Amino acid sequence: MAYYTLKLANPVVLRLNHMMIASVIIFIFGFSSVNVHSLNIGLHAHADLSLCSRKCESMFCEAPPFLRYGKYCGLLYTGCPGEQPCDRLDSCCMHHDQCIAKMNNDYLSQQCNKEFLKCVDVYKRSGAPSFKGNTCDTDEVIKSIDNAIKAAVLAGKVFGKP
Repeated sequence: MAYYTLKLANPVVLRLNHMMIASVIIFIFGFSSVNVHSLNIGLHAHADLSLCSRKCESMFCEAPPFLRYGKYCGLLYTGCPGEQPCDRLDSCCMHHDQCIAKMNNDYLSQQCNKEFLKCVDVYKRSGAPSFKGNTCDTDEVIKSIDNAIKAAVLAGKVFGKP
């Protein structure tokens, strides 16, 4: 059975398999009817984290809930209207954000999440460079995105999302 390793803090490491990830997602989404804007984790207090981004960032590269990559990659993080993506990976995130918005902010949309995974895979196989000034290992960013979106796809299947 495949396990995903999540490094929280030295020496704390969690090993999760697909069923554990699905259980966490089901718990979060299944027992909560909370609006996405209610997912306040306190990051708003940081001056560099705003509602939309106008600069290419690379922060929290291996922590999916806090990831900030480019202008569009990250949970509850997006570029400001009219902003161009920082690179091709960021472009995948921008298109995913647009797709989710068209689906009434349904983050479990099978269509949007599967298209996003395909886009990220094409970027990875292309060997295209990341944006200038990036401090993240793009393979780690891709792994973080891939794990989070695969979990959302699994949760979407459980809830019968299109």
